Amino acid sequence: MDLPALLAAIERGDDTTVFEFLEDVANDELTGDDGSTLLAAAAYAGRHEVVDRLVGWDVDPTRPWAGGVDPVTWAAENGAYWVLNALLSPDRDPLRADSWHRRALRVAWAALESGAGAGSVPPPAHLAVITDLEAKLGVHRTPDELMARALVHADPEHDDWFAALLRIAEPESQERFDWARAVAEGAGEAGSLDRRRFALDAINFLGFGFNPDNGNDEPPFNREAAEFLRPRLDTEQDPYALRTVVVAFIGYCSREELPAVLAHADHPDPGVRHCAALAFPALLTDRPDALAVLLRLADDPAPVVRTSALQALTRSEVDTPALRGVLAAHLTDPHFDARLEAAAALALCGDERGTPVLDEIRRGIKNRSSRGAGRLDDLHYQLRARTPGHVIPRPGPAM
Repeated sequence: MDLPALLAAIERGDDTTVFEFLEDVANDELTGDDGSTLLAAAAYAGRHEVVDRLVGWDVDPTRPWAGGVDPVTWAAENGAYWVLNALLSPDRDPLRADSWHRRALRVAWAALESGAGAGSVPPPAHLAVITDLEAKLGVHRTPDELMARALVHADPEHDDWFAALLRIAEPESQERFDWARAVAEGAGEAGSLDRRRFALDAINFLGFGFNPDNGNDEPPFNREAAEFLRPRLDTEQDPYALRTVVVAFIGYCSREELPAVLAHADHPDPGVRHCAALAFPALLTDRPDALAVLLRLADDPAPVVRTSALQALTRSEVDTPALRGVLAAHLTDPHFDARLEAAAALALCGDERGTPVLDEIRRGIKNRSSRGAGRLDDLHYQLRARTPGHVIPRPGPAM
């Protein structure tokens, strides 16, 4: 194992290289000091996905780090929400009296009450840690209590916000939807922007992963949600809230209602344009005008927007000379994912111009953790489904 190279990759935040290196490391190389050194470096750097991978590959999350630092205590004290989740994942019995979860909860409460991390940017996510651990230990807070925790920092990108939303959406019930709708209505344009953002996020989260027990394939409030969100497509002025409205509406509305999203494809906020692109795979079949809009998005200055648009084209069987021209123009896109999606879409059209790009990406693949490996594997199956007998080579034996 090349420990210095791995540590350097962790320090610069290059998770892909870390994962490529780890694919070639035997598990028994990670069970001693080197594994703990890597785990500590990833935790200190905030690389929670690396922490998760290392713990999954049997690096001991209870083995003290240099200086006698206890990993679980460190993560709880520092409000490192995702790192702590990864460290706790081997603890299969959080309810036992001496569980890591109970210890972490005590530490997180003590750190919060002491004001630990005050002034840090971003602030530590002690409330997210507490919210998550309480739920795992059977302590459930009301939606109002959870929202209050999210609004301490009032940052939709903060883990406190996410953890509160996750717990509100866990019982995907009519009652929770009614609560979120009432908060959003009470925090209208003239009300609290933070409350409105949070309530709209809650409505969106409530539609995720619905797993009904009554045989229905959608939440009981599906129609109410679509009707509540539709006018807000036209009235919401805050870009963050509008992004949420667009994504939530796409999730709740009927196919016939999707064209209402088209108006936001040219919104000045790239996040709104990105969310609007999510509707296009279904729109392309029914709305000829949608293709022209999507091709504009494929030329968007924001990499995430044009990548989403190009990927939408890989999910549609629409094929025109103008579409192929746009795809070919993006074979030299400076953004890796945009290049890959353009080449994939051309391959799915039976156009060989994308082949050199796909070959170049394939040559750069070392193993299944390499950038683009998973997407090429998906493309292999898409091509088989669309054109039986026509396949591209898969990324290699590691796949």
